[in-house]
Amino acid sequence: MTGSVEPDILFLSSYGDGMYKSQDGGTSWEKVNQGLETLKIESVAISPNDPDLVLAEGTEGGLYKTDDGGKSWTSVIDSKTQITAMAFLPNNDSQIILGDSKGNLHLSSDKGKNWQLMGKIQDNSPINAVAISPNFSTDKMILIGTDKGIFKSVDLGKSSVNISQENLDKNIRDIVIKSGENNNPKIFVSTKDTGVFQSEDEGKTWTKISQGLTKDHQADDFKVPHFYKLGISPFFSQDGVMFVGGFNGLFKSQNRGENWQKLETLSAGTVVSLGISPNYKNDGTLGVVTYVGNAYLSEDGGKTWKTINKGLEPPRFTGKFDFQGQDPRRFFDMAFSPNYESDGNIFATVLWDNFLRSTNRGDNWQIVGLPGAKGQALRGFTIVPSPNFAKDSTVYVATMYGLIMRSTDGGQNFSIMSAIESRKINESLAIVISPNFAADQTLYASGTKGIYKTTDGGKTWQTTTENTPLEDRPYVKLAISPNYQNDRTVIAGTGQGVYITKDAGKTWVKLTKTDYGDDGYVEGLAISPNYQNDQTFILSIRGKGLFKTVDGGQTFGKIGDNMITLARMNDVPAAGKAIQFSPSYAEDNTLFGFGGTRTGVYKSTDGGNTWETIAIPINTNDNYDLITWGSLIFEVYRGRILRIAAAVVVALLSYVALGYLGLEKKLPLSKLQIKSIGTFVTFIVALLILLKL
Repeated sequence: MTGSVEPDILFLSSYGDGMYKSQDGGTSWEKVNQGLETLKIESVAISPNDPDLVLAEGTEGGLYKTDDGGKSWTSVIDSKTQITAMAFLPNNDSQIILGDSKGNLHLSSDKGKNWQLMGKIQDNSPINAVAISPNFSTDKMILIGTDKGIFKSVDLGKSSVNISQENLDKNIRDIVIKSGENNNPKIFVSTKDTGVFQSEDEGKTWTKISQGLTKDHQADDFKVPHFYKLGISPFFSQDGVMFVGGFNGLFKSQNRGENWQKLETLSAGTVVSLGISPNYKNDGTLGVVTYVGNAYLSEDGGKTWKTINKGLEPPRFTGKFDFQGQDPRRFFDMAFSPNYESDGNIFATVLWDNFLRSTNRGDNWQIVGLPGAKGQALRGFTIVPSPNFAKDSTVYVATMYGLIMRSTDGGQNFSIMSAIESRKINESLAIVISPNFAADQTLYASGTKGIYKTTDGGKTWQTTTENTPLEDRPYVKLAISPNYQNDRTVIAGTGQGVYITKDAGKTWVKLTKTDYGDDGYVEGLAISPNYQNDQTFILSIRGKGLFKTVDGGQTFGKIGDNMITLARMNDVPAAGKAIQFSPSYAEDNTLFGFGGTRTGVYKSTDGGNTWETIAIPINTNDNYDLITWGSLIFEVYRGRILRIAAAVVVALLSYVALGYLGLEKKLPLSKLQIKSIGTFVTFIVALLILLKL
């Protein structure tokens, strides 16, 4: 998001929604996409002097310009060029500098209408940032940040010199130049791994100012930067306020970078998965899990809620009471047993390698470790219970990187079945199971080549979409017809439209001429349990709302309120389905969904036409009863307790043995001396046990 010289005017770029504009400081937004050839916009830059002059980078290449505040856009650089950095020259809207992914610098002298290649950075290093000196009219200084260091140019990019010093992290992510004392430029840079640096002598020397910035090893796992963009207050000389974005969150400094504090940017209470009891008609039960910390259950259709965290106390995961790292109860998915009415089983998945299982309707949880595989990341777990769970006790778990695991004992133990090559994006695997699984052993899942299918229970997988447009579509959501045995129907929602197969994956057809736009980004997808009769499924389309079909996808109608967003968090490997039908939808017309940052769900009882917001009371404390405290103490300190118990037992046995042997009668020692020796020996034995066992 970028603000203009007029503080109430803001522009927001999005992946799949294009551009938004606010004229009231962010209170309300409108889409401004006329003329854009793509709705995947990476970043935006606004002229510091004219709020109507705006540039927008295409995520997949190209550059767009508007000079009427977003009413219309014009392509000024084609998609073959990946623009990666933009900067307006101060006090001169006519001149703009761009950097691209191949190390080229481009200049426009007519407000972005035409561009010329000015120069090239050595080694063709991608340009990550371009910054212009506030004193450009006199010093002509342009700074260019790359993966290989920071470069300085004084001739509009025709030539440049690397001014990186030994102590500076060379992978530059962003640059900001402010006027310092005596109007001398003060340079701030953010770097990939080390944090923030500053220079007060035009880059001759650099000082690290990163106290308080924290890192997360996941950035290294995903091979992405620890730190990103810098933001500095327009009133920096007075307030000293700075911001830097990082993989581990957003950080703020109020003393010119001397110290940083992490800000809360992602609510731990955000719902990431929703489950509905298969016996909802009679028990009114549904459950949710949040991004971090809590699982909740309602047994009256969402009117009241209770926290179901017993057995999920952090010390059970960490083995410590004073653990300072990330809360291990970071949830990915939850699901009810298809036989919930009889077995009371609820399943969930949490951070890294844990499957959670409750066999008593959430009263208590068991933590089950999942098997690892070399080179595979265990996160973003999706849960798929077998429809025939009452007889086969089978549960599948799929990781975001395509590892397929199976349990055939109700979730007590898992083994690795197979692996599907994944796209390596921060998105959970889409996987659905045939309602007739007992007979056909069929599942479908997303992967590198689109949609995969297995007919042997997950042992082997074959792509169904190779060499089709669907092969290249990321961000897949899947839904399978409850009448699959007869209609062979599977629906795939993607980041670029909806596809359907009616022949078990042999052919896929894209739905076109739809009210939501043929390339709409699908945030959520759900199919009616009565699909055989009502031919109904519902889509949540990014930026456009909810759409419903009652004729199997031939036509769609807009439903719901535009203010209701049904979607899971973007770029977080949560696996929940954002829209779900009541199992008794044919009778109750009820749907549930989730989206947004507040802890709650949405409910509709008229087929999705209107929705009510149901807030869930937030649990912010882990309060343990005496029994829980006792079990936690034993679990955390089990080793010490067992060592002490063993030492006491051995000591008592040693003392009794010495008395039994009657050594005072066999040795020239008094009874008191024998007891003293016995006590000493007992102490030594006990001490050795405490130290060694």
